[in-house]
Amino acid sequence: MNLHSKPKLIRILAGYYGILQTVHLFLLGRAGIIFIRTGRVPFPAQSPSGGWHFTTLPFLMSMGAADVFAASLGIYFVSQFFIKKQIKSVTGIISLTAALTSGLIFLIGTIPSGAWNQHFIAYLAVVIGFSPLLPLYLCILKNTE
Repeated sequence: MNLHSKPKLIRILAGYYGILQTVHLFLLGRAGIIFIRTGRVPFPAQSPSGGWHFTTLPFLMSMGAADVFAASLGIYFVSQFFIKKQIKSVTGIISLTAALTSGLIFLIGTIPSGAWNQHFIAYLAVVIGFSPLLPLYLCILKNTE
């Protein structure tokens, strides 16, 4: 599929996706280093005031691992999009499905802890930051050959 024949908005969304996932991968790496050194999980998974329950940490680590996969595949998709100017949509569909699903599970999974109530702006920023992925995802699905 040649997405470059599509409107400029698609190129902007794809570029945004690449930047977002690059920053996301950097933050995941930083969070992993902080967790290994201190045992605490930093932003984007800000904890409720009492800290994360010990049963929540495996959930957060699993989401982090899924995010490393999604972010890496997203960066690959975007680099191929801009370098080769054409790519099979399956890579975009898989990377965006993984990113959107992981984000949704993470956000829903953190609501019961009370973290949203105490860090609403931080969690809202995550939602707003990842929101532009949905139109890109829908466009790729719509134009799948």
